[in-house]
Amino acid sequence: MYALLLTVALLGGYVLLWLLGFLGCALHRRRRPVPPGSDFLVVLGAALDGCEPAPVLAARLDVALERYAAEEAAGYRPLVLVTGGKGPHEECTEAAAMARYLIARGVPEERIRREEQAVNTVENLRLSAALMAAERPGYRCTVVTSGFHTVRSALAARAAGAPARVLGADGLLAYGPYQLLREAVGTALALPRTTGAALLLLAGTGVVLGLA
Repeated sequence: MYALLLTVALLGGYVLLWLLGFLGCALHRRRRPVPPGSDFLVVLGAALDGCEPAPVLAARLDVALERYAAEEAAGYRPLVLVTGGKGPHEECTEAAAMARYLIARGVPEERIRREEQAVNTVENLRLSAALMAAERPGYRCTVVTSGFHTVRSALAARAAGAPARVLGADGLLAYGPYQLLREAVGTALALPRTTGAALLLLAGTGVVLGLA
């Protein structure tokens, strides 16, 4: 019984530290300035309402529009890359819906690039990185996503080899604490080797110390 309680305590402590670390990273990225100078603004897809952006995606697109205007005001001419495929209950691809939203608000169609195959964050960044490298070798990009999603997006961009800065469209708790907690779990699952090794080590340590 003592071994079990010790193991549970160690694992619980690890989970708490992970959550605090995730929150710290997310807050750091929220406060970190993202200067202009991007070749691409990459807008990550999210759920649609029919064939229109739902609130989470609309918030990302609105910030992308602001960023697009700021880049142009600073003398840059970025392309906007919208990335997202068609979900099982969606009427069109997320990228198509995003492109229409941007065009309706003044972004020229020729300045928009679409990636319409990705079904998750890893694919968003991997497929987008390939498109950007093919069109503008040596590119720089800014990834626009939700505030709660910046940490996992940065990890995915790094894994894809994309030289990206990540911009959060809203606050970490804009969609409630559940979404932030869900994202922390998703980020842990995105690092299976690290997370698995840590959990196995702590579980083993708890058993050994408990039986000693």
